[in-house]
Order: sequence, then structure tokens, then C-alpha cells
Amino acid sequence: MKKLYTLFSALFLAAASFAQNIVCNPAGNLMLFTNYDGGHLNIVVDVNIPNLKIGVVSYEGTAITISGAFAGNVTGVAYAGFDSNNNHCGSPISTSISGAGSASTNISQYPPATLSNPNGYPYIICGYSCSTTTNQGGCNTIDQIEAYFLNYFPGSALYAHYVQYGCWSAPMSLANGGTCCATTTGIAEAMTDKNISVSPNPASDKITITSDVQLKNAAVKVMDITGKTMLETTNVSGNTCVFDVSGLANGIYFVEIRNGGSMMRQRIVKN
Repeated sequence: MKKLYTLFSALFLAAASFAQNIVCNPAGNLMLFTNYDGGHLNIVVDVNIPNLKIGVVSYEGTAITISGAFAGNVTGVAYAGFDSNNNHCGSPISTSISGAGSASTNISQYPPATLSNPNGYPYIICGYSCSTTTNQGGCNTIDQIEAYFLNYFPGSALYAHYVQYGCWSAPMSLANGGTCCATTTGIAEAMTDKNISVSPNPASDKITITSDVQLKNAAVKVMDITGKTMLETTNVSGNTCVFDVSGLANGIYFVEIRNGGSMMRQRIVKN
């Protein structure tokens, strides 16, 4: 694959602007690291996550090292990517996994993607951006990568997903979460849309959803982190909608409004 720096540079800058410290599910046990350039990936397991799984994707060789106070919690580490020669992220690097103790480890060369997305490659090969709706220039969309590892580690739930373009450099702390928080449904594409607000947030009983734009026969729903619809109502008009969330388990959810051809989403916490 030829590096398309002209195309990637703008996308990389956009990806780099995403906020850090995003955790998709505090109760999750799958941490993902995705990039294009590979390099030395030093993962510091500083969060006590039982039965922790780690997935890594890159186009170029990645030397993976596991360390940290809770490194013993890691039960599986899997790499998927092209694994081409890496001679520009320090000394020549080949893909390897160390520090995983008794955890199962696996290095796969461009395995088939388990989720089809026309904007991504049909094999797990690389990733550099949070988008699921724009062409990734020969790499995967983030939902393809997450679907692959959720399938590879059955029964796991996504804790966070860190995505970048260039060589791995500083140690990657689990406490810092990730760059983006998509799921296999592309749920994070508009999760901070300023046209929608939810109060109170966090919430334990009822929530009021307010839209800055006038709604007309809109569909409003509350989804869990997998994209499953938990609450839903249709034919909403005006600017507000109220849901009783008292029956939902504590955790992270997403409110989605589909109003004509537009969609708005916002993340909420139920406690």
C-alpha cells in the first residue's frame, strides 16, 4: 500500500483534534489501539479491569509491551494488520508481544473483517480516524475494527479505543481512555452534537431531551453502548421529549433523534 500523505494529512489533523480520556463503557474489558505507522507500543495497565483483553491494529510492524500494576489482569492480546517492514519508528521493528505473562497472544496478518463497510477495507489492515462514514483510503473504518475484536474475544465489551495516525511514542495508559468511542453501529459519529442537550445528565429517573431545532414527526430513542434500542418514541414534534430511564441499568447510553434527514446524538450516564 502506498502512503497517501496528501490525503491522510488532513484526516490525521482532524483525528488528532478528538478529545482524550473517553471511555466507552467503564464496565468494559476490551481496550483497543489502532494506528497506521506502528512503532513501539508500550501499554500501561493502570486500571483494575478483570479479564482484560487488548487488541492492536497497524499497517506497519508494532512491538507491543504490556506493563503496569494490573498487567496480571490481561488474559488475551491480539494483533491484526498488514505488519509490513517498519524502519522509520526508531530501530527496525517487527511485530511482537511481550509482558503478557500467561495471557493468550496472537498475531494475524490482515484477517477478514467481520463487518462490511463500503468506506473501509475488507481485511483488517490499519486505521487512523474515528470516522465510519468517509472513505479511509485503504484502511479500515473504526466500526470494522471494533466488530473484529468483539468477535475475536466473544463476551467482551469495549472499554475504550485509542486511534492515531503516526508512530506510537509515549506509553499508552489505560486510565487515559481513548481518542474516540464508536461502536459497531457507528454510534459515536454525532455523540457531542450541540443541537441536542439532555438534562439532568447524569440521571437516575426522568430525562428531558431538548433540541435546538424544531422537530416534526421525529423518532427519539435511547440506546445502550452496543446500539440496542432500550427506549423509543415516534412522531415527536416541538423541541422537547421526556423519557423515564429509572428502569435502565446504570451505565452509559446514547440519546438519538432522527428528524427528517438529519440525526443528532448525545451521550448520557444513568446512575
